[in-house]
Amino acid sequence: MAKTILVTGATGTVGRDVVKLLSKKGAVVRASVRDQAKARPRFDDDIALATFDFENEGSFAGALNGVAKVFLLPPLLQNQVELTNTFVDAAKRAGVHHIVKLSAIGVDGQTQFTVGKAHAANEKHIRESGLAFTFLRPNSFMQNFITYFPPRNGAIYLPWGNGTASFVETRDIASVAAEVLTSDGHEGKIYTLTGPAALGIAEVAQILSEAAGREFKYVDVPEDAARDGMLQAGVPKWQVEALMELHAINKQNRWSAVTADIEKVTDTGPTDFAQFARDHAEKFRAS
Repeated sequence: MAKTILVTGATGTVGRDVVKLLSKKGAVVRASVRDQAKARPRFDDDIALATFDFENEGSFAGALNGVAKVFLLPPLLQNQVELTNTFVDAAKRAGVHHIVKLSAIGVDGQTQFTVGKAHAANEKHIRESGLAFTFLRPNSFMQNFITYFPPRNGAIYLPWGNGTASFVETRDIASVAAEVLTSDGHEGKIYTLTGPAALGIAEVAQILSEAAGREFKYVDVPEDAARDGMLQAGVPKWQVEALMELHAINKQNRWSAVTADIEKVTDTGPTDFAQFARDHAEKFRAS
């Protein structure tokens, strides 16, 4: 009998595409969601749904029943380490034998930023669990320019100075995850996923301008102003400080390297930012 693959974070930007790609590959996939009635319209009828919440340990057993592999997308919560590690323990008890974890670029023994420390702690726990694992460490998402810092009033506002990053398309991340979950030889591997080039925000603004047919500019926001703006918008203080650490890292060009890991796994090169911009041009025209 075919073994089930559980996808956590299935309604999110990455998870939703992982579910779709696994289904296309013929895998038996189960999408974990908080509310099945609300989530059902987002998925094809042949996709099984499981009620699941990282903050409700009682939901783990049902979601994990009969599951062989898990795509693990940790929750963006202050107690991420505790919740994710508890889930990993439950997965081992349930008979899961391979976890493919979405981690973050820069996670290693020298990790010094809050988000990275949490992912590093989760990675360590998975290693020590004895389960087979694959860690996917993506750079900043191209989709962040749609979800987290889209152009507003003709400008992108970020405290990045002249910093650059090798932004990665989330659909490429999903492609890697789906391939790893349905083929052999990826156990114990770590893949750092990047786009094909490092870009500064001024370059991003120019590319988006060309795709949308309207002008965008980059406004380099002072760090104190960026922090105060998020706090005034109601973003929790712990999250603001974690985001400011990430902004500072990008301002320092620490994540501008380009890897070949996407092509290594999928045999297809990563999507460039211009293609991403063209694919989402309507969203940017309306921003």
